[in-house]
Amino acid sequence: MKKLINILMLGAMLVSFTGCWDDEVIDAGAARPQVENLKAVPGDEEAVVTWTMPDGWNPTDFIITYSTPESEKVSFRTGKLGEYTYTIGQLVNDYQYSFDIQAVYGELISGAVTAIAKPSTSRFPVTDLSANGDNASVTLTWTRPSMLVTGYTLTYFQDPTPADVKTMDIAADAETVTVTGLTNDISHTFSLVANYTRGASDPATVKALPTLAIPYFVDKTETAIGLPVHFSFNRADYTDAADVTWTFPGNIVKKGDEVDYAFTSQGTQTVELSILSGVNKRTWTIEIQVREYALWYSEWVMDGTTFNGFKGSCPVFSPDGSTVYDITFSKITSLYAFDVASGNLKWVFTPTAKSASYNMLTVNPVNGDIYFGTTSAGQFYCVSAEGEQRWMFTEAQSMQSAAPAVNATGTVVYLGDKSGNVFALDAATGTKKWGGSLGNSCTAILVNGNEVVMGSTDKGIFFLDSETGAEIAKITLSTKISDITGFAVAADKRTVYVPQNSGCMSKIDIIDHKVLIDSKVNSNASPNTMYEPIVAPNGDVFVGSKDSYVYCFDSDLNEKWNYKVLDKANAFNYSHPCVDTEGNFYITSGQELNHCLGFSPTGAVILDQSFGSNGTAQKQMGGNNLLNGVLYSAFVGASGENGLFVGIGVGYDRASSWSTHGGDPCGSCCIK
Repeated sequence: MKKLINILMLGAMLVSFTGCWDDEVIDAGAARPQVENLKAVPGDEEAVVTWTMPDGWNPTDFIITYSTPESEKVSFRTGKLGEYTYTIGQLVNDYQYSFDIQAVYGELISGAVTAIAKPSTSRFPVTDLSANGDNASVTLTWTRPSMLVTGYTLTYFQDPTPADVKTMDIAADAETVTVTGLTNDISHTFSLVANYTRGASDPATVKALPTLAIPYFVDKTETAIGLPVHFSFNRADYTDAADVTWTFPGNIVKKGDEVDYAFTSQGTQTVELSILSGVNKRTWTIEIQVREYALWYSEWVMDGTTFNGFKGSCPVFSPDGSTVYDITFSKITSLYAFDVASGNLKWVFTPTAKSASYNMLTVNPVNGDIYFGTTSAGQFYCVSAEGEQRWMFTEAQSMQSAAPAVNATGTVVYLGDKSGNVFALDAATGTKKWGGSLGNSCTAILVNGNEVVMGSTDKGIFFLDSETGAEIAKITLSTKISDITGFAVAADKRTVYVPQNSGCMSKIDIIDHKVLIDSKVNSNASPNTMYEPIVAPNGDVFVGSKDSYVYCFDSDLNEKWNYKVLDKANAFNYSHPCVDTEGNFYITSGQELNHCLGFSPTGAVILDQSFGSNGTAQKQMGGNNLLNGVLYSAFVGASGENGLFVGIGVGYDRASSWSTHGGDPCGSCCIK
């Protein structure tokens, strides 16, 4: 039998209760009415139980029984004759109690009736405490959490240890207080509790730095592993400071008024800033919150499928770089927008007309509108930066083809479909300006001033008048151009590299409309499809191939190095690589046991990271993109597991030369 705690409530009303009460409940010799209309109303560390009795019945006492959170049984008599209410105190908040009430008729006891109640605190804490440091002082502000507050107690001390805690009592109607007499340039911790009749609330805590002037600035206080944070010393207000030193985790030291640092561990990271002011050393502590990834998301809209992800697409960015976009592929295409700073989902656009997609999206570099098509005919969309459909163009066939392109002024959108139809549309309305045909599927589009360069799978490259669509010139290569790919443009803005089938690459001049190198096959290249290449700042050309190799060629397509990822084909289907300002090259393999890979200019592996819980879950058949030190990669997924969209901090920015499918972060496919 569980322990019984007997609490005898003594008083003038107990005259009818004499002798000892046995721990065991006495069974009724004859039926006796139970209590009726039992209720238990929770309070703060208490509950009030009320009940009634049938007419004509007047018990001599009542027994209340309940169990504590430690499973101890508490049982006692109320000792209040004729009163049908009782306050039960000394309860634990947020624990659900079950109260059994029995009526006592002398030696007879009725059956139990049960009521449930969960006490909860009415001592609400301050939830919005903020602090602002000034010269030898800190001003705290907050909002009164309840009219039941009787006052506040503030405690504070200098960091890092609470060696000298000070206390201040504050009136109930106050919502701000200034603490003076503090030591400048040393962080202080402040804790504020709201006081109530029943006791104190949980504390609200904040840190603040009293200072004559803010000694430093940071471009962000929340970041991700590998993503640089910019630290600036306030030279304007500390003109005589010398030996400005920043000490990062692991005792990594950097000197100077302006420094950048990418953290390698997640959680709260501490940075110490120190200076020499005359002969005195002054120090400040800075805290940065670091998450593991800049972006991590896999909850996609699905319709009759076991998974969804990304195929044939590539992440692109808003003109201001604050938002990253991509579109899912399986049966129901949705456009997703993520906040770059936080990694949080901003919005989702799912077209009413459901369809799969095998198309890269493009962002208007002027107004931020987003363009993409689906595999169903008549579904080419323009969506605003707020996630609202602006228009839909219905004349194109399947957009399992090249990425759309936008001219430099943002006024015209160019697209080509799988059937070889090509169009120029008014960017604002979707109205057709002109249309034509390449004869075969459109593989790549490039806007070059007054000309639009379009590739087709029949080896042809067309130069069209951007205003009328009239053919200006055409060149023909010896080998078919890879499907759903794109051109890479060199720094001179006239030399263009074309990926092809059978392990070939070509080099053309788009100003003189001529072939410079036709369908060159490197001796080490397997006869397989090359996909969109990219040109590094030094002129090297990187490309991924279906033969499971990545290649680095010089500007004349002579192989400099290669790297094999898998012992099978199809590793880099529809891959779209990136290159950073240091000439490092990034690409993701598409078969099982995927690899997000980074290579130095000489071919050394500087990044090798895989994702997914099984061998096939996170293969990639699309592209990567790079912005502000983060590599964005979107995966296909597999049955039962959605593809992942991830942002990995690599620390370097995208190169100013041609990058993933478009020359700018928007992927506009326009030479500017």
